[in-house]
Amino acid sequence: MAKIRIGFKTFGCKLNQYDTDFLKQAFQDAGYSVPNRGPYDLVVVNTCAVTARSAAKCRQAIRQAARSGAKVLVTGCYSQVAQAELKDLPGVVAVTGVLDRESLVEIARKALSTGETIVEVKPHRAGQPFQETPVREPSLTRAFLKIQEGCDDYCTYCIVPYARGPSRSRSVESILEEARSLVEKGYKEIVLTGTHIGLYGKDLEQGKAADRAGGRNWHKAQDKAGEYAHGEKIDLPLVVRKLTEIDGLIRLRISSLEPHDVTPELIHCLRFPQVCNHLHLPIQSGSDKVLKLMGRRYDVAGFLDIVNQVRKVVPDIGLSADVIVGFPGETEEDFESTLDVISRVKFSRLHVFKFSPRPGTPAYGFPGKVSGKEMERRSKAVIALGKELSLDFHRKLIGREVEVLVEDARARDGKLQGVTRNYVRTWFDGPDELKGRLIAVRAYEASSEGLLCQPVT
Repeated sequence: MAKIRIGFKTFGCKLNQYDTDFLKQAFQDAGYSVPNRGPYDLVVVNTCAVTARSAAKCRQAIRQAARSGAKVLVTGCYSQVAQAELKDLPGVVAVTGVLDRESLVEIARKALSTGETIVEVKPHRAGQPFQETPVREPSLTRAFLKIQEGCDDYCTYCIVPYARGPSRSRSVESILEEARSLVEKGYKEIVLTGTHIGLYGKDLEQGKAADRAGGRNWHKAQDKAGEYAHGEKIDLPLVVRKLTEIDGLIRLRISSLEPHDVTPELIHCLRFPQVCNHLHLPIQSGSDKVLKLMGRRYDVAGFLDIVNQVRKVVPDIGLSADVIVGFPGETEEDFESTLDVISRVKFSRLHVFKFSPRPGTPAYGFPGKVSGKEMERRSKAVIALGKELSLDFHRKLIGREVEVLVEDARARDGKLQGVTRNYVRTWFDGPDELKGRLIAVRAYEASSEGLLCQPVT
């Protein structure tokens, strides 16, 4: 009997990509076929709910898979918060959320064998533990490593805390075990990922304090669990320091951080040679009024001070950011303040989003809505500014020799491609033997998208 063919469609963040890699691995281990191309018997759609547009793309992918004749299993953030919108779509045989991903294989087996539509979306609860989903073979050249999941910040516009649940941290020993395995397999770069990695360890520290207050021997208990319990604070800087001690790890990249997570201890970690000189710091707005409405935990002065402190340690660091335009109550003066702050920071890359009201969040009902036409104008203005700043950042690298990790996939024009340590995309000619390797290239032409380079022989 032919094996059941399983396909995957992933939307959203790096964390979703990591989760999909785990699911592919789980289905393969259970004896299913996971080919790169269809036709498929079942398509697993790992969804995103961060904007209305991302949710619409997920629904479109579900319908497309159904039209191809496949059954569909929907999982991820969108299904966690809106199962009713998905369970009756064509082809859907199962809907799950973000918890208990190891059960998806059995849910798929049951749905395919019985023909029943299974809805199994478990609610989040306080104190829930981190669920281990280690990935043996990441699908990309840069290996994502999940260290944390969930968020406790509850910005007024954001659906993610409702979808991903409270922050929970992976044990340090488990992180190191997967990292060592990745290095042994030849991965040159590890990217730390999670929902809000700056919260890493907060729940573990709270558990430690509670156990001590209750008279329990936390050190003994946590040592048995493989935790570090030697008087060190369990936080993101600790994880970074421990990872840099792994022999053979060449690059360690810290993914998106909230600005208030950038502590002096974390800034010090940027001095380690393995840690890439790039940070993604979502600023969202350059107006203190709008930041307060958003529920952000910093003001403009604080953000600028963080940038100043970081650049004292790493002058050539790449700083990318997310920006939201058209938040309810954002005036033209607020928007001009955002443009001014972006220009002062000189970001290397911007990701621009028009405000998307998400049902269930406080901002969904905020007054002072900005028209769609005005949001479009503001979005185009920020994108244009972002391209100017990217071009300026890239031009500074012309003539310089930079290290690039060569990716497995070639660009559309056939050139090899990769990223520098400060997260600049590069393109260059070369043989397939360079894929997966770290090489030196020299840039000779810049655009807002990246650099054209020549390998240094």
